[in-house]
Amino acid sequence: MLSAQKQDYNWVIGHDNNWNDDEYGRMVINFNHAPPQVEYYVGETNMNMFVTNTSYSDSAGYLLFYTNGCNIADASGNILLNGEDINPGSFHVTLCDEIGRGYAAGHPSSIILPLPNSDSLYYLFHSSVLYIPPPNEDAFVDKMLFSVINKNGNKLSVISKNLIALEDSLSYGEISAIRHSNGGDWWIIVPRRDGNQIYSIQFTSNGISELSLQSIGDMPPFDKAGDGQTVFSPNGDKMVRYYPETPIMVYDFDRATGQFTNYTTFNLDTGNSLDFQGGCAFSPSGRYLYIAALTNVYQFDMLASDISASQTTVATWDGFLDPIGVSFLTCQLGPDCKIYILGGGDTHYYHIIHNPDEPGAACNFEQRGLVLPTPSGASIPYFPNYRLGPIDNPGLPCSPVVATQQPALPLPVCDVWPNPASDQLHFSLPEGFIRRITLTDAFGRIAREAEPAGHSHAHTLFIGDLPRGVYFWRVEGEKGRGYAGKTVVN
Repeated sequence: MLSAQKQDYNWVIGHDNNWNDDEYGRMVINFNHAPPQVEYYVGETNMNMFVTNTSYSDSAGYLLFYTNGCNIADASGNILLNGEDINPGSFHVTLCDEIGRGYAAGHPSSIILPLPNSDSLYYLFHSSVLYIPPPNEDAFVDKMLFSVINKNGNKLSVISKNLIALEDSLSYGEISAIRHSNGGDWWIIVPRRDGNQIYSIQFTSNGISELSLQSIGDMPPFDKAGDGQTVFSPNGDKMVRYYPETPIMVYDFDRATGQFTNYTTFNLDTGNSLDFQGGCAFSPSGRYLYIAALTNVYQFDMLASDISASQTTVATWDGFLDPIGVSFLTCQLGPDCKIYILGGGDTHYYHIIHNPDEPGAACNFEQRGLVLPTPSGASIPYFPNYRLGPIDNPGLPCSPVVATQQPALPLPVCDVWPNPASDQLHFSLPEGFIRRITLTDAFGRIAREAEPAGHSHAHTLFIGDLPRGVYFWRVEGEKGRGYAGKTVVN
């Protein structure tokens, strides 16, 4: 049986204080709440999140640690003991030390896996980029490294780091993990660069125990590296590789042997729409595949006799700018069984597919469904299906109703009610005082502002004279902590 079920309940995104601007901040999307609650921090650490992004929570939903490919930090944003300077080299110096942006080795390029049969050791697998300066300038992944995090009581430390798991010319991003058919071990999948070969690495209680290289299928287009996404179906029987302007590549996968079979492709018809960047995700059942192709999102029925013919457009970018186009990019299935899509890069939004196992428009696509208090950092984390069990008892990849009774997380909870609202909107921060409340309309215009006097834990806004519609609230609490969400005024 799997001992942990909430490893993906905290998504860490955003910029941090070295941008020296209160419009930026590190955020945690906390799925211990339904709907998920966004908590943000301003001016605490220097862990800007970017392309390389993954985090790990314990079985109760407490955030343990996360990485941006430069360093490894705990839930408070403090660098772990020996957690600095992962992925060393000139690429690290430029992106992490000089620019301070966060590492960029493609999506996904880092995975956190618990060591099987251990409750204290976690392995972070991370891609490392080799930069070749002019005149032969190039940058590509030449290693997959791993670092080991130890949990001793409440203390976390990195006991080994930057050890070589695989050394070769590897794909930009596209590393993924799927649980072995025995329900305990893992397969780590890493495609080679500029070819049709794929590594399968078995990860057991003894660490890396087996490595194989298989040639299968077509060679992905070299000039599209990093512009798409590779994803496994939740039950691990299929892997899909999406590259813009290229047929969708589909592989069957054997969780017992780690081998791919039955390679096939199907076409994506984008018409005259732009399609030079995007992502993909499976619905929880694995029946529907979604392709986010920059200006449109398409649904395919993977059980159809003709998959290409099942193509349905479920969203078209509505032209919204803030300040750049909030289009459709990388995707991630959430623990609440909804699919979240990065909105247009470094913006304040994720899009949401609320019912991804429903056909066509019934999937309930909501553009800008998750509103963020600060820009995302053009970042969305990657998580494997931690809840996948053995072949005879695979379990469910997510829960449509995530716990509304939250564990006693080490951060105050902000309650906002009612929703929908008509005359008044109440705010409560029981474990901290409210510094400021801002309510904006769908166009970003401030509809209400308040700075409660003294150290008030609660405040009420009068909204009876506001036009009907969707409004976005932001609450600033103590020590730079804050929250954001939306409500309907009717």
